[in-house]
Amino acid sequence: MPVDQVAPTINMSKLLRQLGHRTGQSRKVVFYREPIYGKDSYGVENTTIAVNEIVVPEVQAYIRTQISKDFVIQKGGGNIIGSALIYLPRLNTLKNFPNLDQDNNVYFNEIEGWDKIIDKDRVVYSVPTSGTAGWADEPGDLVFSSDGESITISGSGPTVKADYTHTSTQNILESDRIAFQLKASGSVTFSAVTVYDTNTSSDNSLVYQIASDITIPSGSWYTIDLPFLSGTTATSSYLNGARSSYTITSGNTFKFTDSFKRLRFKFDDLDTGEAVYMKGVKFYKSTEWSVHSVRDYTDEYMCLECVRTAGKRDSRRRAYA
Repeated sequence: MPVDQVAPTINMSKLLRQLGHRTGQSRKVVFYREPIYGKDSYGVENTTIAVNEIVVPEVQAYIRTQISKDFVIQKGGGNIIGSALIYLPRLNTLKNFPNLDQDNNVYFNEIEGWDKIIDKDRVVYSVPTSGTAGWADEPGDLVFSSDGESITISGSGPTVKADYTHTSTQNILESDRIAFQLKASGSVTFSAVTVYDTNTSSDNSLVYQIASDITIPSGSWYTIDLPFLSGTTATSSYLNGARSSYTITSGNTFKFTDSFKRLRFKFDDLDTGEAVYMKGVKFYKSTEWSVHSVRDYTDEYMCLECVRTAGKRDSRRRAYA
């Protein structure tokens, strides 16, 4: 390189997207940081959240696997442990992702140990949006159409419930996250999503209730990626820098061992001439990579040394459920 010539910078985000078309090692993941809980006067951590969790879906990452799976048997099951180098766009880019938009977040100024990269191990079940089969609504006033990729929901009503009902047996026990993408024309809001099992009572449900309705954006897709499990009191999604809180409740006797029956999306303020668009609806099994060290840290990209962890083996989870 000639003297005094500045080396060209790397557009890591563009490079990762291009790699994603050529290799499965470059794919979209979720960056996740657990909430920070407060402490009482004795210094003991309590259940009050002092700093909210950070959830950034659709982050393009290059995962260079070193160990894929190394089974270590422990009490009551086994941990699947591996290691990888994970390349991400620089921190400033990550903080300014359209959904997160947290450039001024003083609690997110560096990558910390045990931050998590959530990858898709496999998709357990994809809710079809390439056609309208199985889609209906409770009042019967909505119209469903599809462009072959996304489902379009139009009609009117102060509160509408769009349902997808699975007609045969579909087990989703192995999935531990649910993800979908929304877009709208007009000022439609999203207020809840509910999963039903196949027991005889329709009250057997897992409800994700949003604390304050989310106005669905019209210019770009809004990705929501949530844990699919019971016993969690709250989780989050971000849109344009604003955090939305979800309370997860299990109605009646919802059982993960039962088969999937119905998925219900609740929208408000859908007026005539407006529409909601939905795609990428899936239940998937995740793989969590925990950050153990930062191997390289520049203004262009981040290289994180991560350890792969997972919970109990699927066979034991099913046996003990």
